[in-house]
Amino acid sequence: MAFGFVILALAVPGSLYIGSILVGICYGIRIAISVPTASELFGLKYYGLIYNILILNLPLGSFLFSGLLAGILYDMEATPTAGGGNTCVGAHCYRTTFVVMAIACIIGFGIKGLMSFYAL
Repeated sequence: MAFGFVILALAVPGSLYIGSILVGICYGIRIAISVPTASELFGLKYYGLIYNILILNLPLGSFLFSGLLAGILYDMEATPTAGGGNTCVGAHCYRTTFVVMAIACIIGFGIKGLMSFYAL
């Protein structure tokens, strides 16, 4: 997923399609894998609660990264208009957002790897 965000940040021709496909596939795989992972790691006794906690990161991450982070960074890159709003045109508008999201993916991958290593 981090690779998809880096492709989006590069903003070369066609990168929007390739990056979106990579990120979308990763989200789909993550949702599909969370069901058997929750049952295998924690059992079926409290499966509903554990599964909902595992997928809580989807709406929470969407709010924090897409709502807050992307909005704040867009406003920092945008130029004020005469009507009182902000506008930004070009690849630089969301480049920092994509880089931050790629770094967050790498950090999450590293934490998951460490947790898996120490669980063995």
